[in-house]
Amino acid sequence: MPNDKRSGVYISDEHVDVFDDIGVLFKGPLTIPPTEAKTYVEVKGNKYTSGNQVFRKYFQLFANVRPAKTMPGVPAPFSNVDLVVIRENTEDVYTGEERWVDDNTVICNKRITRHASERIARYAIEFAQRMGRRRVTALHKANVCKQSDGLFLSSFKKIANELTATSSTTSSTKSPTTSSNTSATTSPTTASTTSAAQLRCDDHLADSCLTRLVLAPREFDVLCCPNLYGDLVSDLAGGMIGSLGLCPSGNIGERHALFEPAHGSAPDIAGKGIANPASQILSAVLMLQHLGEMDAATRLHAALSDTFSAGTLPVDLGGNATTRDIVDSVVSRLTA
Repeated sequence: MPNDKRSGVYISDEHVDVFDDIGVLFKGPLTIPPTEAKTYVEVKGNKYTSGNQVFRKYFQLFANVRPAKTMPGVPAPFSNVDLVVIRENTEDVYTGEERWVDDNTVICNKRITRHASERIARYAIEFAQRMGRRRVTALHKANVCKQSDGLFLSSFKKIANELTATSSTTSSTKSPTTSSNTSATTSPTTASTTSAAQLRCDDHLADSCLTRLVLAPREFDVLCCPNLYGDLVSDLAGGMIGSLGLCPSGNIGERHALFEPAHGSAPDIAGKGIANPASQILSAVLMLQHLGEMDAATRLHAALSDTFSAGTLPVDLGGNATTRDIVDSVVSRLTA
């Protein structure tokens, strides 16, 4: 499904070279060809299943950051949701290591490494400290996947003990104690740092966490997850705030960072002018925060919030505003 019909290439070696040089990429959604198409993207002598995978794998963008925060004026099943899902982006069952062992059986490898687990734990905790969050919870199923998820959990606890003065030992078999969120939210307007002593680090079973998220979403703050659990819980969080179209996404590596909407390319509405641009705009907010442009991030976030508060809502959120209507409103508030 290339978007350059003349050359048949929609991500090239040149794109990779430019990203390598600049270090930050602001990207829109790319359509992933259906499985039966058996297409692939070849870049730098390597084959990838989709254009989205090229940058993530080539540059080892190991941390997928997906905030989910209730927006004013937007109808949603839950109010006052403020979560950040930080998902390990390079391993787990998403490595593509599958094989047929006989005509009726497929085995899929679940790859969890100490290096990747410690790296994502460190990123999640340092992110929470930097953004003024109150708590980081590791999600796992170490009660069943004792070795793989057990390694993820022990790696998280090790890094938590290194980075925080006090680390909670809340049992993963119990629901965490409810506490109010008095720290900064994902909105950049009140971002402030959290000291090591103030930050709580604990863990929770991934399945029961889904129940607690629905029953009491304010119990949680930052969720640190292996790849599969992070994929599932971040989509749940999107539904809790009204739409996946309100969820930005950042893919962060050691030296490179890519920012893009959490949703797909929605080819069914292409050319209709009704796409919700919020996820793309909020991804720009994430990018500005990453670049240290906090004032610009605050202004852009406020412009979108004020647009929705004024009743200018896209079709997927129950309104009748076009993509252009929303963008024009945001721009006018930025330039006022």
